[in-house]
Amino acid sequence: MRRAYMALVIGVFCFSFSSILIRMVDAPAPAIAAYRMILVSLLIAPIALAKSRRQIARVSRNDTWFLIATGVVLAVHFLLFVTAVQNTSVANATVLINSHPIIVAVLAFVLLREGDRFTAAGAMLGMLGIMVISLADYGSGNLYGDVLAFGGAVMEAIYIIMTRFMRRKIDLLTFLFFVNTATAVTLVGVCLVGNVPLWPYSNHDMAVFLAMAIIPAGIGYSLYNYSMRWLMAPQVSVIQLGEAVFASIMAIFLFSEVPSPFVLLGALLILGGILLVVHVNGRKRAAPNAR
Repeated sequence: MRRAYMALVIGVFCFSFSSILIRMVDAPAPAIAAYRMILVSLLIAPIALAKSRRQIARVSRNDTWFLIATGVVLAVHFLLFVTAVQNTSVANATVLINSHPIIVAVLAFVLLREGDRFTAAGAMLGMLGIMVISLADYGSGNLYGDVLAFGGAVMEAIYIIMTRFMRRKIDLLTFLFFVNTATAVTLVGVCLVGNVPLWPYSNHDMAVFLAMAIIPAGIGYSLYNYSMRWLMAPQVSVIQLGEAVFASIMAIFLFSEVPSPFVLLGALLILGGILLVVHVNGRKRAAPNAR
């Protein structure tokens, strides 16, 4: 259990680099999202084929289609998030993209029968922090970007539930192989349909694309999906709110986006929700055996 929590916290820290790196390139959102997933797929696919070839071959047709659908959902999430970061502040984008705990808690209860009043209390506390930050930034961000970020949060909630369902029976490398590939193919298709150029880009942009693939997509999502095997979906969702805290701190130093006292209050409420979910559920429920 402690290993799963540690993996998730490190993964969330890696996620926080997403918005920062997006700000460092001047490329269309579909191209940024596509390169991120193309490169991470090229990094992980050889490892998956070497270590999980038999498991990959044994995946049923129904599970294959479900994994592809999961990849499509993740592709839409990335596309909305990248576009949101380009159209609003880092703080707005990250807090709104992480406003999914309530959605996840409801879906997890209905579909997975997971969660209790303590998890709900943690989610509510975290959402209160999100509301405080959003109200403090009201009028300062771009409404279009804010709406896209919330749409990305809805897709994130759906992805969390789908991931939790599949990670109960499929090992991590097999899951990443199918989902990353499906996500990359979907985003390339979006670029082709939308006439978004995939080449050429500067060496600087390509270096940033590679950093996106390694830090948030490669390390972050691998640790995130690993933790989903051990932790309940609402727990993962609330802990992921920490991305907004990490990203906002980095934005202070890199982009001079200094949060107001209300943003700091919201961050404390978010951390309170995280601590409540981790502490209570960590003692009350044992994790399933990992593969």
